[in-house]
Amino acid sequence: MRKIVKGDEPATLTQWKRAHPRGRYSDLSAEERTSIRHACIEEQHGLCAYCCHAITLDSAHNEHVEARDTASNRSLDFSNIVASCNRSKQCGKAHGHQVLPLTSLMHECETELKFYLSGRVEGLSPRAVTSIQVLNLGDCRENNRALFGARKSILDALLYDSGMDGDDLEVADIDLLTALKEELEQPDTHNRLKPFAPVLVNVIRQLSA
Repeated sequence: MRKIVKGDEPATLTQWKRAHPRGRYSDLSAEERTSIRHACIEEQHGLCAYCCHAITLDSAHNEHVEARDTASNRSLDFSNIVASCNRSKQCGKAHGHQVLPLTSLMHECETELKFYLSGRVEGLSPRAVTSIQVLNLGDCRENNRALFGARKSILDALLYDSGMDGDDLEVADIDLLTALKEELEQPDTHNRLKPFAPVLVNVIRQLSA
């Protein structure tokens, strides 16, 4: 996960809520839902709120961090909505109405999850372990082979593009690691981060600590 800084809700949502003071999320039109998703994707720099894979308007959905079933009063609260990928049995599709004790809206999501170059993620707190299991984020290969493999493949590609590999990263000096981390944290000219860039940033932070 990468900490998401929520911005102002889209003007279309503000206007709709004023016109429908008793409205619910289910009453929104497809266009209005798309405007919410677009705003979320922009502030997430094109990455899924949970797994950090690349997403687009067509490959993502509006995900309520506090599920509508359990927090109906927050169904139109933009600060409770993020964009999640549509991958089967993970992220928003796995969340359902389960409670997420650690979310991408919390700063701690970047320190309580530990990623490895192998593609594995480990929870460093009980709430992190729970959220990883709820979202099926790949704490072991058997639980989510697709995500495990995709994460390792793209991490390898990111390192290759930087002229490094996993062994180089282990012995790289602090200045080189800092430069790579800063590059990965910077969105491109289209306001996009590279897929899984926050995962490699997490690994570099561990090595730099």
